[in-house]
Amino acid sequence: MAETLKGTCLCNGVEYELSDPQALGYCHCTRCQRWTGSSLAGVVVAKENFRFTKGDDLVKTYESELAPRNFCGNCGSSIYDDLGAVYFVAAGLMSDLDMEPSFHQQVAYKASWHKIGDDAPQFDEMPPG
Repeated sequence: MAETLKGTCLCNGVEYELSDPQALGYCHCTRCQRWTGSSLAGVVVAKENFRFTKGDDLVKTYESELAPRNFCGNCGSSIYDDLGAVYFVAAGLMSDLDMEPSFHQQVAYKASWHKIGDDAPQFDEMPPG
């Protein structure tokens, strides 16, 4: 059975759903730190398995050197990074998310005060493949 998750931004202006999430991971790069104020916990999902159900007209895009970052233009909530075939969707927007982390990427750049407290594989840069 396909798992469907729903998310909403801080102001509830943008809502979305995604199905068949592939993984939950953390990105510790400095870009994510500046975007979210910390490391970004994200759900990896195929682009075709993500859709807005409300407020897609509020979504704005910031073009970054790694990936376009999409956010609510009203409240500023981080929504997702567009990585091409997949999206890295901000996990904190999904109240019913029940997944365990399966990776940490860009660990070489994590904030010095951040202590990783799980056993998921850690990669200095990007995971292989």
